[in-house]
Amino acid sequence: MLESAYICDLDHRNLPRWCVWLAQQEPLSSVYNAIRILREFTLEDKELGITELSQRLGLAKSTIFRLVNTLNGNNLVEKNMYTHKYHLGIGAFELGFAAYHGNELRLIAYPLLNKLMNTVREAVHLGVYDHGEVVFLCKRVPDNHKGTVSKIGKRIPSHCTASGKVLLAHQSDQEINRIIQLGLERYTQKTISDGGVLTEQLRDVRKNGYAIGMAEYNEGVCSIAVPVVNDNGRVIAAISLAMTKSYLYPVQIQNYVKDLKTYSRLITERLT
Repeated sequence: MLESAYICDLDHRNLPRWCVWLAQQEPLSSVYNAIRILREFTLEDKELGITELSQRLGLAKSTIFRLVNTLNGNNLVEKNMYTHKYHLGIGAFELGFAAYHGNELRLIAYPLLNKLMNTVREAVHLGVYDHGEVVFLCKRVPDNHKGTVSKIGKRIPSHCTASGKVLLAHQSDQEINRIIQLGLERYTQKTISDGGVLTEQLRDVRKNGYAIGMAEYNEGVCSIAVPVVNDNGRVIAAISLAMTKSYLYPVQIQNYVKDLKTYSRLITERLT
């Protein structure tokens, strides 16, 4: 019980949002902690040592070492013999590959997003909601595009991107309040860090059917997103455009929204 309370104390400083939620819902266990270790490896943090994992997760080095050895024995992590740190192994790659290529939503959306990209000549994304963050399942970028910060599998906070705001707007009031209470981190001068302002903007998103992000996560990058619904009318994803512009004119926004909504409907039709 003390260990669980200790981890909760770390939530706002060190743990990702999904881990905060799990810590509130489930008791600690070896399986749970092994999952937490695996989730610490990201595109930004490809290699981590025992000490780093211990500090991040608030667990004893001996516990981390035992769990990492088990993961290593199953090829889910591998040790770099030069740095003595660990990275995700071939076993994790196999699991991720199976999940990625077996995802029905991604398979259906991919060719449609490719057509959308060729129409608008901007970066196009498909993202889903996961405990306060957006995870990108698909990205299509034209050859001459200057690039954006998103990558397939990357997590981005929901309060400061168009995709995130679309998805967050369709969560329960309890979930929205939870995200606000965790704190809205500021990434640029335009990031919404006030809970009241975010709540009001999410109401507008539900009313208008789209969201806009104006350099709120990354300077010089704007985004527009609309929801994707299943045959029951439940929002399951968001498709978005991202472009290296500092401002979008109302006419541009409406034209982009029209294209996005067209392809959103096509995805829904093919899901049913």
